[in-house]
Amino acid sequence: MIIELHALQSFAPSNLNRDDTGNPKDALFGGVRRARISSQSAKRAMRVSDVFKNAVKAPTGTRTKNLVTHVVDKLGGDEASRDWTQKRALAIAEDLYAKMDRKSELQTSVLLYLSDEEINAIVDLLAEAQANNADPDIKAISKGLVKQLANRTSAPDIALFGRMLAEKPALNIDAACQVAHAISTHEVNTAEFDYFTAVDDFNPKEETGAGMLGLVAYNSATYYRCARIDWGQLLENLGGDAGLARQTVGAFMRAFALVVPTGMKNSFVNQHAPDFLLAVARPDNDGQSLANAFEKPVRNGRNSGFAEPSIEALCHYWNQVEGCFRLGEPTVAALNPRGCQLPSEELENAAVANLGKWVDVMTAALAGA
Repeated sequence: MIIELHALQSFAPSNLNRDDTGNPKDALFGGVRRARISSQSAKRAMRVSDVFKNAVKAPTGTRTKNLVTHVVDKLGGDEASRDWTQKRALAIAEDLYAKMDRKSELQTSVLLYLSDEEINAIVDLLAEAQANNADPDIKAISKGLVKQLANRTSAPDIALFGRMLAEKPALNIDAACQVAHAISTHEVNTAEFDYFTAVDDFNPKEETGAGMLGLVAYNSATYYRCARIDWGQLLENLGGDAGLARQTVGAFMRAFALVVPTGMKNSFVNQHAPDFLLAVARPDNDGQSLANAFEKPVRNGRNSGFAEPSIEALCHYWNQVEGCFRLGEPTVAALNPRGCQLPSEELENAAVANLGKWVDVMTAALAGA
């Protein structure tokens, strides 16, 4: 079972995701320049959002190089106890996950992506050894944790996005979710610039002029966004917990619809609701992106923007592709807040009233998967 998620979303002037020069990211597609939001930026925004955390109702993962310090802080104690814990935690971290950073003896050389279950297991094992006044067998602890944690996690976000530990491949987890780079459905040639000034409030009245000058780049566009979830992989990653897996899908769908990268949000207020959402649960193939609906860039008609022509282009392309390549009968849900006339009886019949029902249709389809 594959779940496809598609969105069309328009943003007023903003700079959601900057490149190394401070300009909004872009890409070439269909022979023209497009505005772009990177998949990494989108995934992090969803992963750390309150929308995802509140909906999934389970502890999420932590990315950190500071595992050792965190374990020491959780165990606490006097200086001698903390020194004892630090030495053992260092040994476990290095034996289980990665070598320590040469510049910082207390940090791992790479970012670790860890569940609360993993961190608490290390804390509990060290606490037990300390209580028994015993020196723990680091190799045995690591071997036991690898056996306990291989190919599964209790953290929904790790199950979705996976993790890789080059030094400890036994703890790798294949991602169950793929997120595409969002691209504009139409041509966006170059960024625009806001020239701004700031005035020194203590300037004497007779002194005019700015205390500082600056430029901020921005653009505006209607974006196509796409993600897919492999239900079987997600279920495997969560150790077969179907209830948590369905909760994870629902939480991810809410975050996909409502969360965007926070780049320069205080300057632009970049929170905008989607113009159109489409979800498809496919029981017997790998699903697809619909980005090629916009390989020929959308052009805005007279007295219209890009959102409605983009919805029309997406739906027409959906009809064409489904007519040629469909395998089996998917479950479809469409959320159409603009109330556009959809050029497909199937999509019209799949229309739902709100975000909650859009999510419910997909999670219900997973009940027998």
